[in-house]
Amino acid sequence: MNRRIITVIFALAAICGMANAQPKSTKCPRPLKTNRNFAKMTVVDTTQLRVYYAFCPQKIEDATTYIDLQRLDVGKRVVKYYSHFVYANDSLVAIWWQQHPNSRTSAPWLGAIGRKDKEDLWSEYEWSDYFIENGQLTEYCTMPRSLESYNSWYTENMPKQSWTLHNDTQTIIGYKCQRATCHFRGRDFVAWFAPDIPVKHGPWKFGGLPGLILKVYDKEKLYSFEAIGLESRRHPITRFNCYKNYHRSTREKVWKMQRAFNENWFKAADYHKATIDAAGNMVQGEAVSIFLPYNPLELE
Repeated sequence: MNRRIITVIFALAAICGMANAQPKSTKCPRPLKTNRNFAKMTVVDTTQLRVYYAFCPQKIEDATTYIDLQRLDVGKRVVKYYSHFVYANDSLVAIWWQQHPNSRTSAPWLGAIGRKDKEDLWSEYEWSDYFIENGQLTEYCTMPRSLESYNSWYTENMPKQSWTLHNDTQTIIGYKCQRATCHFRGRDFVAWFAPDIPVKHGPWKFGGLPGLILKVYDKEKLYSFEAIGLESRRHPITRFNCYKNYHRSTREKVWKMQRAFNENWFKAADYHKATIDAAGNMVQGEAVSIFLPYNPLELE
């Protein structure tokens, strides 16, 4: 591996990135409590490389414009992809509960969160953890508020993209990258990979190129992932024990649930209007249904 990978590279002001990638809208609220207990985790491997990716940034140099900041942990046996913002919040919330053991309210969101206009909202790409082991990909999906009983996991063969390599290049966080394109699950994608970093992985479900993928986006520029830093320090790669309580499912079933929740969370959560009567009692009113068009990363 290239010896330049020594410390975290966060030269954000020097990065030229995508500023126009915007994902679909959502009305799904994020979970109030994830039950991801830091005292109950299993270490499954140790990182050889950790990469930080901006997910759908408006300005790559400003983390407050990201939908999410995500991490790729590459170990000898296990590769993990997950939200840095969510993981950091869970860690801080665990400390908060230790300091407030008798609290009757939920801990607030602690730490960075990205864009202010989505701070209370759920995205399946932020609230899922992906593990790659022995040629298999497993996704643990934490569902939005009031739908946590649908938390699910599934395993599939590691997806393979059929890449076409091109000769043009660009530099990303100091590494010369080559362009590659593919059609994957209904969308056309452009990726930029670094041959000097011999890791055949990338953000989310992308991989299989002769070098680490540092940037990838769909041709409609609805979704984008771009590396903002990497480090070679050792970190434990962990799996939460609470995932044992998630329902075993399939990618197709989880995809359909995520679609239904994004299109109409109110209907899925059986959300009703409520009023307070003269006696001060809450009275349940009519059911609410608000449909939103949904444009997922995977179209099939």
